[in-house]
Amino acid sequence: MQSTTLYVPFNASSRGQWSLRRNAELVGQFPTREEALRHAVALAAAIQAKQGQPTEIKIEDESGLWRLAGADAGDEVA
Repeated sequence: MQSTTLYVPFNASSRGQWSLRRNAELVGQFPTREEALRHAVALAAAIQAKQGQPTEIKIEDESGLWRLAGADAGDEVA
């Protein structure tokens, strides 16, 4: 079964946009990390509901490591 991964890359710039990618495709850019995560959660739910695909959200931290959203208390993805 095909799955979808949504990515929120780390943004080190205080003025830069936070990107959201679906696999390699740019989905959107948002002014804050929280907005990018909210959109990612909504998009993941829509993909799962409409296409029945398992969907995960990965977030890059400041050291370049990727982790699943919700893996710690700091994600606030609800």
